Amino acid sequence: MLTPPSTAPTLRVAIYRTSSFGDVVLATACLNLLEQLAIPTEVTWIGRGAALELVKSAYPNVRGLELQRTDRMSKVQKLAEQLSSYHLLIDLQGNIRSRYFARHLKSAHGVPCFASDKAQLARSRLLVEARMRGRRRPLPDRALVAPRPQYEMACDALRRALRHHLPVEMRDGIETARARPRLPVPDTFDAPWRKELKFGTWLAVAPGAAHPTKQAPLELMRDIILKARASAERRGPDNLKLGLAFFGDEKDRQVARELLDQLAWTGPVLNLAGRLTLWESAVALRETSGLLSNDSSLGHIAEAVDTPVAVLFGPTVEGFGFAPHMRESRAFSGAVGCRPCSKHGKLDCRYGDKLCFNTLSPDDVADHLVDLLLGPAPARTSPRTAETPSARSLPG
Repeated sequence: MLTPPSTAPTLRVAIYRTSSFGDVVLATACLNLLEQLAIPTEVTWIGRGAALELVKSAYPNVRGLELQRTDRMSKVQKLAEQLSSYHLLIDLQGNIRSRYFARHLKSAHGVPCFASDKAQLARSRLLVEARMRGRRRPLPDRALVAPRPQYEMACDALRRALRHHLPVEMRDGIETARARPRLPVPDTFDAPWRKELKFGTWLAVAPGAAHPTKQAPLELMRDIILKARASAERRGPDNLKLGLAFFGDEKDRQVARELLDQLAWTGPVLNLAGRLTLWESAVALRETSGLLSNDSSLGHIAEAVDTPVAVLFGPTVEGFGFAPHMRESRAFSGAVGCRPCSKHGKLDCRYGDKLCFNTLSPDDVADHLVDLLLGPAPARTSPRTAETPSARSLPG
């Protein structure tokens, strides 16, 4: 009679998510979920470029497979052969190529695929309603809170797969684990800029976005930072030296310079925009007290390393499912009814005035940032929860 093994067999899971940066970061919630289960796992991430390197840097035990946009279907088939012994494929991309990959992997090797719901229909409905509504009516509350955040829908797909594959006695924790996007940062990672960020109080600023239309006007960023500095100086200790650390790509580096000229900043400054990889940006953000950003991937990266954020939403809406999720984080957005303009915020403002940004209150955003930098003021109430949304500001 054979004796059953004392340890559970290794579960081999492949995750397909190639773009964009922010979506990849949100998808790390699946890795966080697997970490919390008492099951030995072997994970392969199918991705590309800097986003794949970010995942591999945060999770050294995760195997990475590179798949470029220009790769032929023969390359896709060869990648599938490398996963022939895997138990599950989780498709978080949901495009033509990922569906082909999933079909080939199942037909050729018998590997089942579970796809994530990306709520495309719900997002399209919000777009149609905004186009019809225009500015005749204010933005309804349902546009401010998504029924399910995108990272939770990714975990839903993984949970379905685990329920399908695992016997009942091995499903402990699948439903109860509270997974979230996470990028573990080791204490051993050493860099001169990280050492500098460990001293003093630093506010991180990411003035850019994937599309120029998603960037808040520079004047709004300037007013927020100036008001935050003034409030911090009133509330903080006499020796407080508030530093600014800028993040983004090379284009954002120049924007940071323009912003600094308008601020006439006298405190410490680290302009890291265009100088760090995505992984290095995550490490640096870990050392800051909070991030001021647009609706961009850096906001997701900051929360994934436990740094709370203040996110400025303009042409997109929180109801798309990409709002900040930490309790200390908040999203700020205007009540104008013409939001959202487009699914990804690419289109120019049809009214030509960017009212979605220009109706934001710099004081509200600054007050929140100072709470992140110094802790909540005794006289202030705790931030509202997501169950009580506001058209002006929404907690994470």
